[in-house]
Amino acid sequence: MKTSKKIIILITGITILAAGIICKQEFFLMIPLFISLFVMAFQSDANRLGPLAGAVNSVIYTAAYIYMGVYASAASAFLFSFPIQLGTFFTWKKKAYKNTVIFRKMTALQRVLFIIAILILWAILAIIFIKLKYEYAVLDSITFLLGFIVPILTMLAYIEYTYLWIIQAVIGLLLNIQMVLNDYKETTYLIYGIYALYCVICAFINVRKFYKEQQLKTTYQKSGCKKLIVFYSPHNYIIFHLCCIITQGAVSHSFSFA
Repeated sequence: MKTSKKIIILITGITILAAGIICKQEFFLMIPLFISLFVMAFQSDANRLGPLAGAVNSVIYTAAYIYMGVYASAASAFLFSFPIQLGTFFTWKKKAYKNTVIFRKMTALQRVLFIIAILILWAILAIIFIKLKYEYAVLDSITFLLGFIVPILTMLAYIEYTYLWIIQAVIGLLLNIQMVLNDYKETTYLIYGIYALYCVICAFINVRKFYKEQQLKTTYQKSGCKKLIVFYSPHNYIIFHLCCIITQGAVSHSFSFA
């Protein structure tokens, strides 16, 4: 983990603690937030330890929800979040690539069908939430839906999970802002929401980087290259391809840039 990220975790943690003290929040209820700082840090790097830490944190969230009397959320955390994050850790471990996993990408047709399915489900949920007179029916419905879809896509290692995760984080932040306007004691969750959005953006960048690197490695191996050294510069990425075309895969060492 980079020093800059450690500093951001420290600053966010201190800010959450200070806000919790000012808002007179019980420390027990802030513990899951502090652990989530480290969970999100791992997940921002697409590190396999992220889902494992997340599974442990789901158990802590379950205890916090039970203490708060929010039993539906407790059931969701323990019966869905805990097993799927644990499953993600073991699934990623089986298809390991460095500290992460071998990612894959949906086809164009799969993406179209997937988006259509999400829109239909969102419309149905929004109607149900409106009839149940939820205060934030539209935002809550998409957050609820993405809360199930994003973890499943993550477990299956589809890079599309990062796109939806950004949407989920932005909507979550909007909900946090609305809640703070109604009750200033929710300030700790707003601070965490800002940090979470930062980590999700980092995850989006890192997952794409790993995916390109993996695809590049697969291409080189098929071309007959025996060794791949990856650097990160778009100009030399073009140089490699020129080299590969000229030698037609006859080179044993290739320098590439993703």
